[in-house]
Amino acid sequence: MQKSYQQLIKKLGENRIKTNEPMSLHTTFKIGGPADLFYEARTAEEVAGAVGVCRRLKVAYFILGGGSNLLVSDKGIRGVVIKIANGKWSMINGQLIVEAGVPLNKVIEIAAKHSLSGLEFAVGIPGTLGGAIAGNAGAWQQAIGDKVLRVRILSKDGRVKWISKKACQFDYRQSRFKKNGEIILAAELGLEQGSQQQIRRTMADNLEKRKSQPQEPSAGSIFVNPKPEAAARLIEKCGLKGYRIGKACFSVQHANFIVNLGLAKTKDVLDLISLAQSKVKEKFGIMLETEVKIIGEF
Repeated sequence: MQKSYQQLIKKLGENRIKTNEPMSLHTTFKIGGPADLFYEARTAEEVAGAVGVCRRLKVAYFILGGGSNLLVSDKGIRGVVIKIANGKWSMINGQLIVEAGVPLNKVIEIAAKHSLSGLEFAVGIPGTLGGAIAGNAGAWQQAIGDKVLRVRILSKDGRVKWISKKACQFDYRQSRFKKNGEIILAAELGLEQGSQQQIRRTMADNLEKRKSQPQEPSAGSIFVNPKPEAAARLIEKCGLKGYRIGKACFSVQHANFIVNLGLAKTKDVLDLISLAQSKVKEKFGIMLETEVKIIGEF
């Protein structure tokens, strides 16, 4: 084992570090080889501490949320995976302040219990609040960035600070956090008081709509919709709906989902991605951009 790894384990605690941890256990795709080291940070202080140690020891690190929208290499990840698992929340002046490691669906449930409306569109979206904010997750012409007032971050120089919604640079499935080394620690959400009965009804309606989406393991939508077009329609027009390579295939329910039929390999998924991109480019002149993040050793 590398000396730097040994030092990192000593700093973070032998009882807190897992070695050669299969990433297939930590992604919604159920795909991915081992991470050299795996650490679950349970507080914002632990997140900052782990990142600081990695930077000092020059150990590569990857920040993991709920593992959705992620495709990990079959060879796994070199360095340490830091899973964000800080899970506190509070209500201040009628607004929710929630830490990044709280699952998005738990945030929606907390809001509903307090009759706060605005997150119903996101019910059923997997992952954590931090991951949802980083990717500006959304559905039905709404996005999580619309509901953010401010975000607490760990900056690239190790400082913890709040930044405004405007500074987050939200765009369609985009934010500044996808482009730099900042880490989301918490967020304050701007929600409105509403009828709990109506909030619950809207949540139930949206969950019903989601039943038309694949239930097999996946990373969610593979491609960003090239507005005004829909990636699923373009893929289907190319005859790829249901097309299979190995144990991965374009879902017969929704062509913008690649699903794991059981023990799929990263290469199977990458081959499908490449095939769709080439076919759609050839037929429609549109280059599909991946929404899923692809990481690890290749």
